[in-house]
Parts: sequence; C-alpha cells; structure tokens
Amino acid sequence: MSGEGKGQEPGRGEISPEDREAIRRRSLDIGRKLDAVKARARKDDDDEENRRRGAAFGQAFRYAAELVVGVAVGGFIGWLLDQQLGSAPWMLVLFVILGFAAGLLNVIRAAQRAQAENAPLQKAAPSVADDDDEKDN
Repeated sequence: MSGEGKGQEPGRGEISPEDREAIRRRSLDIGRKLDAVKARARKDDDDEENRRRGAAFGQAFRYAAELVVGVAVGGFIGWLLDQQLGSAPWMLVLFVILGFAAGLLNVIRAAQRAQAENAPLQKAAPSVADDDDEKDN
C-alpha cells in the first residue's frame, strides 16, 4: 500500500493499484466459485424433485394398472367359463365384477402400504389451519 495520503500517516487510507487489482481478481474468482456451487445445488434440487415426481407417477401408474389388470383377468376367466359352460354372458359379467373388486382391493392395499411408509413424514409436517377453523374464531 502506498502512503501518499493528504496529511495522513504513511500507509493508511489508500490502496496501491496492484493491491486493488489483486483484490478485484480474488473477488471475481470467489464469485465464479460461488456461481458454480449455486448451479450445482440447483441441479441437485432439480434431480431430487424429478426423482420424487417420477416415483409419484410410477405409483399412480401401478394403481391404474392393478385396477385394469384385475378387470381384464376377471373378464378373461368369465369369458373362458362362458365358452366351457355355455352360460354367456353371465360368467363374464360376474367375473368382470369380481375382477374389478379384486383390482380395487389391490389398489387399496397398495395405498395403505404407501401411507404407512409415509406416516413419519406426515407426522413431522407442520400443522396447517383449516378454513373451517378460521371461520369459528
């Protein structure tokens, strides 16, 4: 640092051009590093959000598939029995209904399993006031 101040003690109050340039370079370097860290953190957040969203879509597809497969299998069994017994369309109707019930039961079981797995997260979540609670006050 230069000490050429106006009436000041030598070495106080002014920064030499070399020191000023060194500070500017260090600040630019820190800025670049900070931008890189922020970009990496944003990418990690996006990856986590995409993973959660993909898991939710997969779960919804599984529920829909279980319901459709239950109806299809029930319909197929009913159709086969109608062909063998000559009771068309009664077995088909009966087994489509049973297939729907079985598929719905599978969906309910899977949803209960998912809810049980997420119970700790639900209990840890902050409470939110209900609209009805606000009207009562």
